[in-house]
Amino acid sequence: MASTSDVVVVGGGVVGTSIAFHLARLGAGTVTLLERAPQVAAGATGRSGALVRTHYTNAPEAAMAWAALPWFERWGERVGGHCGFVRTGFLQLVHAEDTDLLRENVAMLQGLGIDTRLVDAAEARRLEPALAIADDEFAAYEPRSGYADPVATTQSLAAAAEELGVRIRVGVPARGLIRRGSRITGVTTPRDAITAGTVVMANGCWSVPMLAQVGLHLPIEAHRAQRAVVERPPRLRGMTGHRTVIDRRTGVYTRPHGADGTLVGLSRAGTRIDGPDGVEVEPGFPELARDRLAGTFPAFTNASVLFGKAGPLDVTPDRCALIGPADGLDGLVLAVGMSGSGFKKAPAIGACVAELITTGRSQTAPLEPFSPARFTRGAAVERRDYRVGEDGDETRDALVH
Repeated sequence: MASTSDVVVVGGGVVGTSIAFHLARLGAGTVTLLERAPQVAAGATGRSGALVRTHYTNAPEAAMAWAALPWFERWGERVGGHCGFVRTGFLQLVHAEDTDLLRENVAMLQGLGIDTRLVDAAEARRLEPALAIADDEFAAYEPRSGYADPVATTQSLAAAAEELGVRIRVGVPARGLIRRGSRITGVTTPRDAITAGTVVMANGCWSVPMLAQVGLHLPIEAHRAQRAVVERPPRLRGMTGHRTVIDRRTGVYTRPHGADGTLVGLSRAGTRIDGPDGVEVEPGFPELARDRLAGTFPAFTNASVLFGKAGPLDVTPDRCALIGPADGLDGLVLAVGMSGSGFKKAPAIGACVAELITTGRSQTAPLEPFSPARFTRGAAVERRDYRVGEDGDETRDALVH
């Protein structure tokens, strides 16, 4: 069997559903989304930490995250349904030795128009009384940031896309790309072949073998991402029970999980894995994450671990996404390599990719820095990262979540 579509999006995570929604919103014609699992958000998205913040140590990622924030804030109006966004405020903590770098990064972010400021220890304690912070330490604070529900976000994007006419086919994996000369002309599935004017790959680690079939070898490695959810002390309970925090001193990122739990992950990239399927939590990780969290929030010392969860990350050499036309293959657009930081940017990434396809250029945020061909040009995204971990020895392996 065969069918046609103006655009086929491969991958039903938050990035793929966002792209499909924006394509339909911008009138891209017939759009088909393929998701291998029986439901959307079944892969890396459903296991996301789902922080919503804009603090980055490079301008391209910060600009993309800043463009995405208003979507989370006005989800019901812009998309419909709900994304579970909770505004807690966000604190970025660093080692005292990195205070000057933090100050420089805050100035860079403010230059982009981002609502952030440097706060001293006294103000940080006022903003988050449960926080452990020394008198000589500083933090960056974002009042508008927080966290969201990754599954609800993706489901509402999918529902909105379907209302606009997108054909979402769950349980239908893309098996391969159809290539004619230097052009990608469609996708094959176990059921049919779909001819398309444009194919968008938004399926994370699963894109690597598919693209290799047509001669495109991406610099993406699969890594295990792990999170734990621990019981929150009674005095910190509630949907906004504590601030969303990235603490480079202890190497943790954390945010409330529901009214009674707290999600915690480690900034280290984690172990490299052979592939994205069947990723499980390593023994002892939840307890390690809980113990690290206690260095940021002492009230969590000996807190009960509720559960752990794990999923695959598609990691690039510079820890930044590959977004844009595939080099040497017409009709193919990539939105992969999110490196553990795609969720908070997804509404803007979807808009940018849809604008690129429908008008030839992105307007929501610059896409050029994320060019999939940047490594062959020696144009990796540059950033000045903070020390990570008690001794700063995790910096090389850290991801910016």
